[in-house]
Amino acid sequence: MQIRPVRAAPERISEKVERSIKEAEEACSGDAASGECAAAWDEVEELSAAASHAKAKKKEYSDPLEEYCKDNPETDECRTYED
Repeated sequence: MQIRPVRAAPERISEKVERSIKEAEEACSGDAASGECAAAWDEVEELSAAASHAKAKKKEYSDPLEEYCKDNPETDECRTYED
């Protein structure tokens, strides 16, 4: 039996998102139309997307038995019976 670890959105990603928002606000305080400002907000968007994907993946594989049965449907633990 092989069980893969469930990866969740770590707090570090959330912290990185918050930090990148502050950095983007600082970068845009002088000139909101600058390339540096746009790049900073692009980074915020990418980090937010990564956190969202990690959170969705955590929900998808929150039950270790479901994940195991997805990979091993023929095992006794994963058999389903219909009436």
